[in-house]
Amino acid sequence: MGTAKNAGKTTTFNALRNVAARRGIVVAVTSIGRDGEPSDALDGEPKPRIRLPAGTLVALPAGLIPRTPALAILDSGGATALGPMVFARIVLATTCEIGGPPTASAMRTTIARLLALGDGPVLVDGAIDRVASLAGGDDAIVVATGAASGASVAAVAAAAAGTVARLRLPGRDPSSERERVVTIEGALDVRDAQELLAHAAGATVVVSDPTRIAVRGALFETLRAVVDLRCERPLRIVACTTSPVGRGITLPARALVQAVAAATGLPAFDVVSGLAGGTVRAAASRPA
Repeated sequence: MGTAKNAGKTTTFNALRNVAARRGIVVAVTSIGRDGEPSDALDGEPKPRIRLPAGTLVALPAGLIPRTPALAILDSGGATALGPMVFARIVLATTCEIGGPPTASAMRTTIARLLALGDGPVLVDGAIDRVASLAGGDDAIVVATGAASGASVAAVAAAAAGTVARLRLPGRDPSSERERVVTIEGALDVRDAQELLAHAAGATVVVSDPTRIAVRGALFETLRAVVDLRCERPLRIVACTTSPVGRGITLPARALVQAVAAATGLPAFDVVSGLAGGTVRAAASRPA
């Protein structure tokens, strides 16, 4: 998932798929949203294409099936704006667009079906507003960030740190809960945060998952310092990737990857240049 539009998430997605192919790992792929189109539908900017080798499993809407006979259809699923979801295996290597279902629960069902059809991991080209489909499980999330998120190395690192801090909200621990517990139904917005700061200092505040935190920046940091902020279903963020190139701006690649690693406390990678920052070896020893 990306911290902003054009932050490099599809480039990261392609890099992970390429590594899997080199290691002989057959993956399944899908997307939260729509990815792999030649140009952005909103601004017309060129976008990274998605090239899938033979053997890859893919879930995509029927409306995005390539015209060439490159897929073997295995199953079908729920509805999307572009037709029913189709589960297929790539027969001939092809470049195609991928997409996914419109809700978190439908995405969870799609991922489960891909896992049942194949033997390898599922790669999801994600979106921050719908990553809740991965909450509460062992799924790993890579956060893509870069010059699209800020005009300086410091600004990009700060944006990445804020996103990661929200998404790494710890899970609920009843054994350590404070005397007062406040459960937030739905999103925790600015008004909720102000109410908590005024009337619930020292309480344990619980949301369903980290994507329900709708406050940002200094207000989020203040809230986290005043209450014990927790969630029912945590996310597992394992790394960041960095893209030093944005519209009309290029940041120093090495400084950026090192700053993002330092700000987030996660290993960070520039998958184009091969640069890395942070404690990469320790991160690699965690469960895949």
